[in-house]
Amino acid sequence: MGVKALPSNSEVAIKLLEYALLIEGDEYWARLETLRRETLTLMKVLAEFNPRLVGSVWRGIIKPQSDIDIEIDYVDPEPVKKKLRRGGYKILEEESIDVPEPLRYGSLWRIKVKTKLGNEAEIILKEHNWYVNPPKCDIFGDIKKGLRRSELEKVLEQAPHSLFIPENLLSRVRY
Repeated sequence: MGVKALPSNSEVAIKLLEYALLIEGDEYWARLETLRRETLTLMKVLAEFNPRLVGSVWRGIIKPQSDIDIEIDYVDPEPVKKKLRRGGYKILEEESIDVPEPLRYGSLWRIKVKTKLGNEAEIILKEHNWYVNPPKCDIFGDIKKGLRRSELEKVLEQAPHSLFIPENLLSRVRY
C-alpha cells in the first residue's frame, strides 16, 4: 500500500538531536566540543596507528553518555595497549571481536579506556582493507569515513560544532 508506519533510523536520530538541542541549548555544543578536544588528545597518543574518529562524536549527535569511538588500522592489541598506558590512560576492558564477517566489518579487537576527563573511549582495531574501505552507516546510509587527526584539528580550529550527516538531512535539522 506504500504506507510508511515507522520513521527511519536517520529520522529518529535527527529528532533526538533536535530534542537534545532544545533541552540543553549551548551546553550541548560545549559538551560536543569537549569530547572532540578530548578525542584529539587521545588520537595524538595513538598517532602511529592512524586513528580515525567515528561514531556519535564524529557525527555530532551525542547523548550525555556518549563515548568516543576511534578506529585504528592495526591488528595487534599489545603495542596499542602499551601506548595507551604510557599516555596515562586506564584500560577498562579489552576483548577480541569474534563474530563472522560481514557483521564485524573488519573489527578484530576492542579496547575501552577511561579518558583524562572521565569519559570512556573505545579503540577498535580494524583489518587494513576494512579500515581503508569503511562500510556504509546503518543509520544514515553514507560511508562511515570519520575524521583523521588532521581533519579533527581543522574542525576544532574552524567549526567545532559541525555536524557530519548527509546534506539532505542536515538541511532538515532545526537548531
